Amino acid sequence: MKPHLSRRLSVTEILRAEHALLIVAHPDDEAISAITLLARLPHVEIVIVTNGAPQNGRAARRAGFETLEDYSRARQEETRRSLGLLGPRVSSVEFWGVPDQRAIFEIGPIVGRLVELIRAKSVGCILTHAYEGGHPDHDAVALAVHAACVILEDEHEAPAIFEMTSYHAANGQVVYGTFLDYPGAGRVEVFPLSAEDRELKQRMLNCYDTQRYVIGRFLKTEERFRAAPTYDFLRPPHPGPLNYESRVWDMSGDRWRRLAARALDRLGLLEHVPAGLSRGDSPSRVNEGVYRH
Repeated sequence: MKPHLSRRLSVTEILRAEHALLIVAHPDDEAISAITLLARLPHVEIVIVTNGAPQNGRAARRAGFETLEDYSRARQEETRRSLGLLGPRVSSVEFWGVPDQRAIFEIGPIVGRLVELIRAKSVGCILTHAYEGGHPDHDAVALAVHAACVILEDEHEAPAIFEMTSYHAANGQVVYGTFLDYPGAGRVEVFPLSAEDRELKQRMLNCYDTQRYVIGRFLKTEERFRAAPTYDFLRPPHPGPLNYESRVWDMSGDRWRRLAARALDRLGLLEHVPAGLSRGDSPSRVNEGVYRH
């Protein structure tokens, strides 16, 4: 898909944007991956797409909750407390409540709502997930952002899309905080966390008591960002098994891509999938080239 401005833009464009939007899949994704930018933005709109409560109930029970509703409310309150530490720079926080691990089934409504939000807020830059096969919701949010920007490109200049790292399993093991290489992606820019950043990040992560068994895996010394490439969401992001295929999440890469194709078709966007690319192979490998701030 060809959704956005020049991929040669620097990530620092976000810091100069009059209207920036951070859209993530889950409560806590923003604290895990984007503190160095959030702490420096004059103001930012934030959207949390899912409720953070997988429908099988295992995560809720592990965290000590009897119902998904109680668990979802707890995760939302954790996010409010965490983002409250950023003060008035957070202009608004929206919780869209899509069931965790089900975002790919709701691409149409997510895209429609996102297009309306970008129009209403005159968003100039978006920060979101990369397409990397780590979590199906991360990939679904990436798909929705790129699809929304294709639609907006027909009306006016679409927002620039930037990405933050999460995790993937490109080399057969889970890797945190490193991008996959992808043709046309912007230069990876590394933002070291200052002592003040590290303290803020730890305080924000400490708000997520329900996720204490997860958040310790993520880097707390630096964060990485880049301008997004033009993805072909109908190809796997990397060769071999995807991270979420090794989980008990009832999702495979093949199924995810079939659902993506169906969603793009219903949105009238299949023609925007890059032409001349094989659907059977992946172009990705781990990205080594970085620029340090």
